[in-house]
Amino acid sequence: MTIGLQQIRAALRGGGGPDPTGDAFFRLLGLSSDSSLRLSPSTSAWQWALVELFSVAMSDVKDAAEPCEAFAKRVQQGFNHAAFALSHCRRDGLDEWRQSGKEADVFIGGWLANEQLDLKLPSDFLAQCARLGLSISMCTND
Repeated sequence: MTIGLQQIRAALRGGGGPDPTGDAFFRLLGLSSDSSLRLSPSTSAWQWALVELFSVAMSDVKDAAEPCEAFAKRVQQGFNHAAFALSHCRRDGLDEWRQSGKEADVFIGGWLANEQLDLKLPSDFLAQCARLGLSISMCTND
């Protein structure tokens, strides 16, 4: 991981349609408000429901002996946690969500200090995305 990546956040998103969906996405996935994940329901038109899988910023590890290594370690731990969280999501709930005309994906957002991105996506995380039929979208410096 290079020093270029300053912040990264991964979220499972569910949305589509002009009406707010509240916490329906979470219920179909089998997630409840008492889970260790941060859940942001859809409360307005076209707003997608979000399940924050993890978020890491370089500023979180600036005092570490090796900040870049500490950041990379936290990012990999975040992806491992995300894989675990996704392993508990119900595929049939996502299928029901999609059959109602809605969409779901994993969004990875980041902030780069320069133009290089070096990011390793662990196979367990990718396997859970594949099991759930989730595409992965990535955007930096948006």
